[in-house]
This record gives sequence, C-alpha cells and structure tokens, in this order.
Amino acid sequence: MAEDSDRPLRIMSFVFEVDQLVEAKKTRGERVEDGTAQRDRPLYEILKENKDKKDAEFNERFKHRPPKTLDEDETAFLDNYEATRREYEQKVADEEAQKLRSFQAAIEAQSNFVHEVKEKALYL
Repeated sequence: MAEDSDRPLRIMSFVFEVDQLVEAKKTRGERVEDGTAQRDRPLYEILKENKDKKDAEFNERFKHRPPKTLDEDETAFLDNYEATRREYEQKVADEEAQKLRSFQAAIEAQSNFVHEVKEKALYL
C-alpha cells in the first residue's frame, strides 16, 4: 500500500512540473535550455548575429559624433613622422640619381674607349 501512495505522488509531481513549464513558456517564451524549443541554427550564427546587432548599435550611437581633435603629442609625432619620411624619400632619390650619373659616366667612358680604339686602328 505504501508503494501505491508513492506512485500517484510522482505522477502529481510530474504534472505539476509540466504545468510549471507551460506557465514559464507563457511568461518568458520558449527556451532551448529547458527543452521547450529547438535550435534551428548553429550557435555560431546566433552569436554572430548578436554581435553584429551590438556592433551596429554601438556604431549608430557614435556615428554622428565629430572626430576627436589631435593633442600636442599626437601632432608632434605626426610632424616628426612626416619629416622622417621626407628625409628617407629624399635620400632614396639622391642615391638613385647618383647611381644613374655613375651609370651614364660608365657608358660614356666605354664609348670613348671604343672610339679611341677605332681611331688607333685607323692610324695603324
């Protein structure tokens, strides 16, 4: 008889849990965690969608904000960077011009040598 009384209590508790689950679905909607809904998309897609929404919200909030002005340290750094870049470009251009002049001088010296050899051959 003790066994018979235990059995209906289990059914009652199961029914009670089902009622609680139905009530929870009404108040908060279906959830994957409690088994009332199934995931129809991979977790990656769900998380990516949530992140994209959050990023769009953030960008919309700061979209119309004017750009931040540069402080003295930043302008000094940028000026120094620009001067260094110009010096480097000038150095590269000077080296290239020097190499071009030395190449032209070598070509001229070679052509003078060829002319001298031809002239000597004519005199012999």
